[in-house]
Amino acid sequence: MLILHNAIIHTMHAPQPLAEALAIQGQHVFAIGKNEDILNLADRASEIVDLHGKSVLPGITDAHIHLLQYGLKLASIDCETNTKKECLHRVDEVVQNTPAGVWIRGQGWNHNLWEDGIGSKDDLDAISKNQPIYLAAKSLHASWVNSAALALAGIDRNTTDPPGGKIERNSSGEPTGILLESASLLIEKVFPPPNDAQMQFALLKAQEQLIQFGITAVHDMDEWNIYSLLEKMKKSAGFPLRVVKNIPANHLQDAIRNGLFTGMGNESLRIGWLKLFMDGALGPQTAAMLAPYEGSQDNRGMLILSTAELIEIGTLAAQNGVSLAIHAIGDKAIRCALDGIEAVSSSNHLQKPILPHRLEHVQIIDSTDIQHMANLRVVASMQPIHVLSDMETAQKYWGKRCECAYAWNSVQSAGIPLIFGSDAPVESPSPFLGMHAAVARQNSKTNETWYPQQALSMQTALEAYTCTPVRILQNRSSLGILSTDSLADLIILSADPFTISATSLCDLSPLATMIAGEFVWKSASFS
Repeated sequence: MLILHNAIIHTMHAPQPLAEALAIQGQHVFAIGKNEDILNLADRASEIVDLHGKSVLPGITDAHIHLLQYGLKLASIDCETNTKKECLHRVDEVVQNTPAGVWIRGQGWNHNLWEDGIGSKDDLDAISKNQPIYLAAKSLHASWVNSAALALAGIDRNTTDPPGGKIERNSSGEPTGILLESASLLIEKVFPPPNDAQMQFALLKAQEQLIQFGITAVHDMDEWNIYSLLEKMKKSAGFPLRVVKNIPANHLQDAIRNGLFTGMGNESLRIGWLKLFMDGALGPQTAAMLAPYEGSQDNRGMLILSTAELIEIGTLAAQNGVSLAIHAIGDKAIRCALDGIEAVSSSNHLQKPILPHRLEHVQIIDSTDIQHMANLRVVASMQPIHVLSDMETAQKYWGKRCECAYAWNSVQSAGIPLIFGSDAPVESPSPFLGMHAAVARQNSKTNETWYPQQALSMQTALEAYTCTPVRILQNRSSLGILSTDSLADLIILSADPFTISATSLCDLSPLATMIAGEFVWKSASFS
């Protein structure tokens, strides 16, 4: 038995919200309560750890992450720079040290922050015309490539825009090197995908970083090909991170043929939702809007999936026990998604989904749609960290509509289940940076609070990272809380997030992380 005592334990369990000590037997919490009561359970074989007033929380769930892409990003060029010049400098350094013919990959650029605006193939051609270069945008909804990459993909002035995508062109009709939405797939089809060994390495790198952030479970939004790899890694006991693996739209038929349905599996690896895309993103102004973007008379973004198409796909999925997770950022995309979900849910020929449907991102929602979402019992899967990097861009392109942007408080107050994630590698997976965003909504340049009426309490923010993601899974194993018989997934912190300032949350990080009763990581300062 392991006993942790002399601690401030936030259990996220309403009947006993605070405790001083807990005892762990095997994978589960054996008992939790006051120091004296728990210490009295010790025998000669017990390991007793005095935490000296440190704080303990249940393990964190990142409810929206691209697990493989995050791992791959750790080994690629970080293009998240304040200037285009710095981004190009980083690319140039890598090109100089990379063998000829090998693809150069990076991710993270955000032209909205650059004074000289978006890049072009000419910028990258100045570094190399022969080495193919592919740089994904921070939003992952656009890419920036050079002429060599365009040539390998067969993209020229005569190439038509693919469905749901756009090839940006100059006044002469030539591709500029910027590809929006599904147009990026034209490039992705020709560069060599990572093999199993490379993917396994990337997944392990991702796990290593996530566990140090206190993340013990994730809802993964990446491609399906890592599912079988995760199964193998789980059997070898080398991947303790708990994973809910969502199903990409192009694998629905495969999932049906193999009898997969939402919620099947176990606490270690479980089948999640069918991931669909309703629209684009704010950064490239492709999120589908009810009214045009500020400064534009006709740009309302891109509706990638129509309501009719959503109903057709959603009906097939629901008939086979697969619930929907729909990427919907713009207010028009959200409205169309809700209309589609209502039509799917109201059919008398469908079995009820095992799990509730969910909308991903919900970055700007018309106030009239909030109650509609609540009535349908749709989950809001949101990423508070987005507001830190998006607020100025949102203000520029959405104007007064930002009253309903990143509207966590309005959503939660309406009774909509709220779960939080990071969207890594789009953003940092640090949940404490996300908590800071959720409770402070602070502009880092002005220190002003952006639409403070949408800020959350610390308790509500933590629920969205711990117990609520488990509750929507209808998981009876008591993950996401610390109580008698719950699985012992927890993190130990040097400070109490409920007593430090919202600004200090940015710097908070775990001292140790435990999954199923085993410490999977300890910092050098934790004894």
